Amino acid sequence: MTSSQNGNERYVVRPWWRGRSLPWAALVVGAIIVTVIALERTTFFAYATTPEFIERLRVGRLVMLAGAVMSLAAAIWSQVRGNPLWVTVCVASPAVLVGMAIMIMTVPSVTPQIAGLIALPAALAGLIGGLFTRTRG
Repeated sequence: MTSSQNGNERYVVRPWWRGRSLPWAALVVGAIIVTVIALERTTFFAYATTPEFIERLRVGRLVMLAGAVMSLAAAIWSQVRGNPLWVTVCVASPAVLVGMAIMIMTVPSVTPQIAGLIALPAALAGLIGGLFTRTRG
């Protein structure tokens, strides 16, 4: 906390990461979009062991890794911003649920898509909650 030089004026300087809602919201939206792209790349209705399917799965897993990193970064930033714990948990849910399901499950599984049905609306709720709840600090 810093005050101005003039004795008549007083203002408080907060750390740059605390009051910034728009960059944090953009990170959360980016994590949601990247997770949706990863889910699309790993969805198979008929799987064959051809190079095209294997490459599509490899790209989908790499994209999900990027989405998980973005989601965890948004969750850490949410906690630093002083958001309620439920906002942080909801924002981290795509990394935990979908990321773990994609990395653990074998190829012809719809478990990541089912986890996405839970995690993506939770992340959206965390985004809305993070924008409209008062942060502490």
